[in-house]
Amino acid sequence: MTKWQNEPFEIKVKADDKLAFCMCGRSANGPYCDGSHKGSDILPEIVTFGRDQTIHICGCGRSHTRPYCDGSHKTDTVPA
Repeated sequence: MTKWQNEPFEIKVKADDKLAFCMCGRSANGPYCDGSHKGSDILPEIVTFGRDQTIHICGCGRSHTRPYCDGSHKTDTVPA
């Protein structure tokens, strides 16, 4: 997983927004999918939101709940 930044991306989404988040770590446009996963068996996480809200998407690549941030960027340990 590529580290785009050492903090989460704070993203404001609207009801019915549909976003594709990179799960392969190859995207040059992280945290969003840019199609760089093609040729692998890793697919983007596509999420449709049911309400307006602010979300926090992992930027460090260590979250156990990717694409969402779980605070792993605050520790020095890398999940197994």
